[in-house]
Amino acid sequence: MSSRTVLLVSFLCLAPLGTRQSQETSMPEHVISRILDRGLLDGHDTKVVGGIGDAAAVIGTKVVGGRSLSPAQIDLVLIVLNMVLNMAFADVTPGPEKQPRTTLFVLRQLELSTNDAQLRARIAQTRKYVGEEFSKSTKPLPQI
Repeated sequence: MSSRTVLLVSFLCLAPLGTRQSQETSMPEHVISRILDRGLLDGHDTKVVGGIGDAAAVIGTKVVGGRSLSPAQIDLVLIVLNMVLNMAFADVTPGPEKQPRTTLFVLRQLELSTNDAQLRARIAQTRKYVGEEFSKSTKPLPQI
């Protein structure tokens, strides 16, 4: 076999592996799972999960399941929710993904699962932010 043939065969065998990995790491569920399970967060994550709104809370509940969360994991959940919420409310167009029903439920469950006063204060602050930003997003735009 010529070296070109070997190179082509190698490329064809390895190309699907690279494509699958980049697609998996670009899916919101994989990104949120990696953040919550490993504590790893990078700049690309904001692009992947930034605009999904309340769906981030749904994905978060799927990822953590029924397990007990450590204070560090609760903090990571808050980081993910804040990252997503900051981008979800940047656009004032109302829609179902803007209604933070699951986010508020998750925040309540997080509050019930910790006795750490600082963590509870951050959860309360996030809940307040959610309420304020959702309220802003549902106000009609002024007529010009």
